[in-house]
Amino acid sequence: MDGLKVTMIDDTPSAQVVKTANAEHVVVGGGHSITLRKPGVLAQFKVVEMLGANAAVNSVFMGMVFPILYVTAIDGEPVPRCTTRNELDALIQRLDEDGVAAVMNGVQEHFGNPDPEKDAAAVKN
Repeated sequence: MDGLKVTMIDDTPSAQVVKTANAEHVVVGGGHSITLRKPGVLAQFKVVEMLGANAAVNSVFMGMVFPILYVTAIDGEPVPRCTTRNELDALIQRLDEDGVAAVMNGVQEHFGNPDPEKDAAAVKN
């Protein structure tokens, strides 16, 4: 079998992109274990719709809110996706300052800066 290259499904570039996108990481902050998972693109659009145009153009505010979308569980208890501003505010209050800081640091550490062009190029290979 000289020259034959065997590629396992899990080794393909597209499988790696999917695996990275589905990865979960747990951070600790404010006395809580907080599970993070990258939100889908629809969740990003929904938060802009939920918060309205004024908030969407405020890059500082969106930079503070966006990492909160990664929270999927607190202390093992699932956290439903926020669909209203009141739900978002309640989640932020529940996380408190230390929890929000842990979320922001965890998103940066484990997910880095998203690069959709890089992901698209990897899938093509």
